[in-house]
Amino acid sequence: MRRHYAALLRRAASLPSLPLVASLHAAALRRGAVLVPSLIQAYSACGDPTSARSVFDGFPAQEQTLSARTTLASAMSAHGRCRDVLLLFQGWEGEMDDKAVTVVLSACARAGMVGEGREVFARVRRPALQHYTCMVEMLGRAGEVEEAEGLVARMKARPDRIIFAVLLSACRAHGRVDVAERVARLMRHYGIA
Repeated sequence: MRRHYAALLRRAASLPSLPLVASLHAAALRRGAVLVPSLIQAYSACGDPTSARSVFDGFPAQEQTLSARTTLASAMSAHGRCRDVLLLFQGWEGEMDDKAVTVVLSACARAGMVGEGREVFARVRRPALQHYTCMVEMLGRAGEVEEAEGLVARMKARPDRIIFAVLLSACRAHGRVDVAERVARLMRHYGIA
């Protein structure tokens, strides 16, 4: 039954049809189907982050899983509520997985919250490539192009085309030809042309 409602919610969200999502939500509640992440995603896709938050807050703590929290954080970030994303993970820092960290760092990049993003990144034991990419985007948007370059040069993961594209885009946006030339050399070093 849960899969059935989850599939229906995905379809309603793809329309997007808020009345249909609300009807499916009511039907799922009547049948006892708990679909926190699916409901959050559906309400968000319909442009209703307030209802998405209400769904999350309305369920008991044991249903407010990391998956549901990450889904809500992604929805809040997509609707410009980036500061709320940080508040949502207060006290959960030690339990965040790669996906949650990526959502939080993306929100920091989107909102220009460089200091907060640095703090989150510093707490990650083994940053993944997507974490570095979020950091480069955040630093690049803030004009901290040299810091972003240094981060790429020092990273433990092997850089890919995407991270270099993000870095070069920041160089172009801020007129940093000197950094772009060094990035091009770094790309050749990794065999990325």
